[in-house]
Amino acid sequence: MADRRDGLRSLRRRARGGTDAGPAYPAHWEADIALRDGSAAHLRPILPEDAEALQAFHQRQSEHSRYLRFFAPMPRLSERDLTRFTTVDHRDRVAFVVLVGEDIVAVGRYDRTSPRSAEVAFNVADSRQGSGLGSVLLEHLAAAAREQGIDVFTAEVLPQNTKMIKVFTEAGFDVDRTLDDGVVMVSFRIDPTARSLAVMAEREHRAEARAMERLLHPESVLLVGVSSRRDSVGGRFLTALEDSGYAGTVHLVSREALELRGRRAWARISEVPGPVDLAVIALRPEACLDAVEECAEIGVRSVVIPTEGFADSEHGRSLQRELVARIRRHGMRLLGPGSLGMLRTGDSPLSLSLAPHMPRAGRAALAGQSSALSAMLLAGTDARGLGLHEFVGVGNRADVSLNDTLQHWEDDDEVGVIGLALESMGNPRKFTRIARRLTRRTPLIVLRPPGSESHLPPGHDVRRSTLPRRALDQVLDSAGVVQTGGVDHLLDVVDGIERQGLPLGPRVGILSNTAALGASLRGAADRAGLRIVADNRSVPLSPDPRLIQRAFTTMAALGEVDLVIAGVLDAQGEDAEEVLRQMAIVARHSEVVLLVCVVTGSDRFDALRGRVRVDPQLPPVHATPFAVVRAASGLLEAALRPAADDEEPARREDVDRAAAREIAERLLADLPGAGSPSDPGDRTGAEVEVGGEDVAALLAAYGIELLQGRRVADEDEALARAAEIGYPVALKSTDPVLRHRADLGGVRLGIPDAVQLRHAVQAMRKDLAYSSAPLEVQAMAPAGVPIVVRSVEDPSLGPVLSLSVAGDATDLLDDIAYAIPPFSEAGAHRLVDAPASAVKLRGTRGLPPADRDALADLVVRVGLLAEDLPELAFLELYPVLVSQHGLTVVGAGARLAPAPNRTDGARRTLSGPPGA
Repeated sequence: MADRRDGLRSLRRRARGGTDAGPAYPAHWEADIALRDGSAAHLRPILPEDAEALQAFHQRQSEHSRYLRFFAPMPRLSERDLTRFTTVDHRDRVAFVVLVGEDIVAVGRYDRTSPRSAEVAFNVADSRQGSGLGSVLLEHLAAAAREQGIDVFTAEVLPQNTKMIKVFTEAGFDVDRTLDDGVVMVSFRIDPTARSLAVMAEREHRAEARAMERLLHPESVLLVGVSSRRDSVGGRFLTALEDSGYAGTVHLVSREALELRGRRAWARISEVPGPVDLAVIALRPEACLDAVEECAEIGVRSVVIPTEGFADSEHGRSLQRELVARIRRHGMRLLGPGSLGMLRTGDSPLSLSLAPHMPRAGRAALAGQSSALSAMLLAGTDARGLGLHEFVGVGNRADVSLNDTLQHWEDDDEVGVIGLALESMGNPRKFTRIARRLTRRTPLIVLRPPGSESHLPPGHDVRRSTLPRRALDQVLDSAGVVQTGGVDHLLDVVDGIERQGLPLGPRVGILSNTAALGASLRGAADRAGLRIVADNRSVPLSPDPRLIQRAFTTMAALGEVDLVIAGVLDAQGEDAEEVLRQMAIVARHSEVVLLVCVVTGSDRFDALRGRVRVDPQLPPVHATPFAVVRAASGLLEAALRPAADDEEPARREDVDRAAAREIAERLLADLPGAGSPSDPGDRTGAEVEVGGEDVAALLAAYGIELLQGRRVADEDEALARAAEIGYPVALKSTDPVLRHRADLGGVRLGIPDAVQLRHAVQAMRKDLAYSSAPLEVQAMAPAGVPIVVRSVEDPSLGPVLSLSVAGDATDLLDDIAYAIPPFSEAGAHRLVDAPASAVKLRGTRGLPPADRDALADLVVRVGLLAEDLPELAFLELYPVLVSQHGLTVVGAGARLAPAPNRTDGARRTLSGPPGA
């Protein structure tokens, strides 16, 4: 097997460059895919060397399946057929195989029948039918066909082949079906539609959630590398498993003993009776690879690897890539390497982690990446007594990522709040897509440590964003994510939500038994922007706890507050725990969230927090006004987020996608690599500048009108163009630095006639003698607020729009808003209002308000263009003058480049490099 794998890899490497003997191998079409049952498989273009495996696949099929595919029994493929099926040009004839181990389990292909259409067909192994392979093959074939200029798929299907017909009709495309001579003729356009993308997202969600379900709920566990030392990694995992009360079957593999802690130990993995749901492999990196192969032989479904060292060097990173390839080739999923493990509480508890204690059962779900950050999460959970439902440490997240955990927890009714510690994001666009859906019902609290983008943990192989950190911050905000500044901040917010739920509204009350403490709380609350509707700082400082209880009851029971921040200066004689308990009872009955700041000695505070730790009925306590207000802000932010993005993306009926695509294909036709999407990090940087009539036509295809302008070579041509346009006109330099800079002499406005225009041309040529850029004559635009709208195809985030008010001050203060398209109507308006300087659009100092609806419409249209045309590397509309009624796009510039292989495109793939 290894010899055959090595041979195929060598062939693919040679084929990628292309030769006279055959076309280049499209490596970017390879992908690891998730199946409906939670397992993985590898998809790649077919190769001539697959002939023997294809014949074996064909012969394993039932006679009925072969008949449905070929309309004839065909017990064996002829040599001619094998050659025809396995030798393709990756352009007019494309075929994909899906592999589990060395076996082909599905084949999909298309053959071009006209310049814009192709006939498509699939064949899925009998044992794999119903696993979603047909729909995945259709997505990947459609993506490949669109690259080659194909718009329509056709198919001929026997009426009794209902499974194949369902693959087409349930994919979300608009399918036409006719019956002709006993055969169903199917035809449909393969452009992604809102429905097809929604269907794909739902199938992706089910498959990835199922993979996590298999990982987190094993009925049998295999521990590999357990020694007699209790402090070894394997020994600590065994201790955690035993202490958690796990009721499933446990297998041990150890070379040291035949028995460990009263359990039989096997000498080799191959001796363990399979199948096994989950294996924990605590071996050195090189040994993990061989262990994975042995695990596959006994039917292991998921693997956890706590071992570090997979990314400390290039050799380690190579081992990690090979590890993932082997895992996925055998249909397994991997947590790690470098994972701190996982745990689950509740009715069927399980701990395969290095947590200090098994936490109490609760409604919080936590996940971290590196072992260090995961350990801090678990330590903080233990210190607070946070009620935990599940914890996952993804480690290097070489396979299973935090996106997978979100897919799983979205469907779990036992999860009331999710906390994530992010050190890197392999697919932030997908993360925000999932988060936008998830946060409608479950609060999502996230920590991104400062500087995490520039100092990634070892093993986190991600695409680097070209945008500033706060661009992703704003993108996460728009998805409903609540961001926190540290582990304590994250856990304080999660703990508050887990214990009491979310506030019902934004109204905050402050209660304190000393004026000074109350003033500190009010100052922190005002700085955080909380809406204070009640403020009682006059509760007497007395050893009688009933005074505080009565004051809290008066504030909470009236129904005028949603969250109360109580400040208690401990008078030493009080029973602080009883005060908290009584207030908590009132808060529950009044549907008010309660957070408490207790100022006291360290011993008494630790003792009080110890009681809170073991009693989930008590509210969280904090030591400082800053900490309690910070936690309150997080709870309120989470409460107000779920309705942020309920709307569907806006569409525009006058959009002409075909016209925009024709322009892009024409301008990129002679650019190397234009027909082969690839990882943006590997792009050569070759781009085409788009200007003049081309950029105007590109914008016009999406209903965006560019103000009329003409480039001129001399005075006479300027006069002729001005006569066509009509006076008054503007004269501009086309130099990118000068074209909008009147202060540098690059713009002259309101030129009333031919005489003044001739003088303006002469003066500008003299003043700008250092620039050889042509001049441009343009119609004058109505006065308005100048806005800059940009779109950038980011390697990590995909298309990102930014919006700002034009001017040096905006650039210097970096007052720019970012968001990911496509936009709903409400989302477009939020982007318009996001910059601080956007207050100018609402009308200030006697000026009328600008037409923000027109600007929001422009944002929607630019977002659709950026989403539909991945070749659009950069677009800038500047200035966009937004007047009282409507707007004018005065200038525009764009750059096109070969389409990137987007991380979250119109085909389902698993994260990371495909197993090859």
